[in-house]
Amino acid sequence: MTRAPAAAPLTVRSFLLGRDDRGADEALSRALHDQHAGAGLLPGPRALTSAADRAVEVELASVIGGLLELDLVSLLAAGWVKHRALRDAALRTRRYPGSEELVALTTHSITSTHHPVVDVLVDGVPAATVEVGLTVVFEITGFVAVVRDARLVAVRAGECTAEAKLAVREIPVASRQGRLNLPAELPLRSPVELLAHSP
Repeated sequence: MTRAPAAAPLTVRSFLLGRDDRGADEALSRALHDQHAGAGLLPGPRALTSAADRAVEVELASVIGGLLELDLVSLLAAGWVKHRALRDAALRTRRYPGSEELVALTTHSITSTHHPVVDVLVDGVPAATVEVGLTVVFEITGFVAVVRDARLVAVRAGECTAEAKLAVREIPVASRQGRLNLPAELPLRSPVELLAHSP
């Protein structure tokens, strides 16, 4: 029996901009241009040319695209670390090594917010700092978590919708809301410690 190859992780970038890397960068570059989010970053005489602004937008789109390579399942797992029922199950399974608990996760939401910055250099000299804002909100129904030895080891999927919003210099440049087509069991990269900061 052969196994099907593992599916590539669903990233914020692919959800928000599409799966094709080149197409995603082009779409982001266009959005930066259309919303004037990259305009006026260059100082002095370079600021007078639209070609220079366009070049900065293309490069900025590529860098921001890389910042969006966040795995959506990992963002969900990070949010579950704070879930009370999972932490309670982790405490119980830590007391009884080798034990496992199934935890039904009631309808809930997880918000993941990120604020990276991109430094723009001209001839190796800092010219500007670009603030990026990313918010992803998950609405989750009918998930079941498997907790073993105080760690989240698996999650059986139910329904999940996500809304992602991207802003550059506080200017909205991309957003998308939609249902996530998740596998029956979410592929966690590794077990998630639920009591990492607990005695």
